[in-house]
Amino acid sequence: MNPGLQMIFQTRYSYLGASGWQSEPSKQKELLLDPARLAKRFALFEKMNLASLRDQTDRDFKLLLLTSAELPEDHLRLVTEACHDMIGADRTIILQRGPAAAGRMLMKYVRNNMNTSEHAAQIVLDDDAVSVDFVARCRAEAEFAITQFTPEQPCCYLSFATGLTGLFHQDGGVDLIPREMPFTNLGLALVGPTSIRKNPFMLAHKKVARRHAVRVFHEQRPFFIRAIHDTNDSRGHRGDILLEAEGVQNAMAWFPLLKDLDLVKLRDGAQAAE
Repeated sequence: MNPGLQMIFQTRYSYLGASGWQSEPSKQKELLLDPARLAKRFALFEKMNLASLRDQTDRDFKLLLLTSAELPEDHLRLVTEACHDMIGADRTIILQRGPAAAGRMLMKYVRNNMNTSEHAAQIVLDDDAVSVDFVARCRAEAEFAITQFTPEQPCCYLSFATGLTGLFHQDGGVDLIPREMPFTNLGLALVGPTSIRKNPFMLAHKKVARRHAVRVFHEQRPFFIRAIHDTNDSRGHRGDILLEAEGVQNAMAWFPLLKDLDLVKLRDGAQAAE
């Protein structure tokens, strides 16, 4: 393990600012901070983001969460307590900021306040989830990538392209869909000096391979779950072939959090057995 490498998950939580979002709530404070929307946001954050970090085999990481300066105090307290309870106060950093470019704000914070390690792997994680071994695997790949850096190429992006889409229905049920897509926020990490003037949210995803050094991992296993629901802040691209019951059961080895969700294939199977 490289003691000069830190793992930093970065989450945008109901943040009113520029960050590639496309929905109307992302631009309007009244919609973004509506109590009903915040309740849904928190439920997903707790069941997906925090649950997947709680279950990591390698717990040496930080969660850097960016939220709006005007997030209600009671909701901020709810989020803070959940982070502390599920992953620990020592792993949690919560930034309340006014409207600005999220990527630039996060980049400056990492450079100025998290510069105790020479290198960092900066990992995108919004209301989605990563596999139980994601920190361990990302760390191993990042450590190797660092050995290949040169003055001309001091950083690279890691893209774990294989995952799942979690389709959250209005009735609370969840379907899983296989997903294979490099260079999106899911499974994406920027590896480089902690002082680098880059951030994974400051990225033109369609041009990653042309503009940056990259390492892409396509494997016969999932590294993430992309949550698609009725309050997404970006377009939810997905396939249409649902994972069958056996595949859903197998996914639980990578995502124990699935045991606490209402998985449609398993629910339907149980009903059929009755």
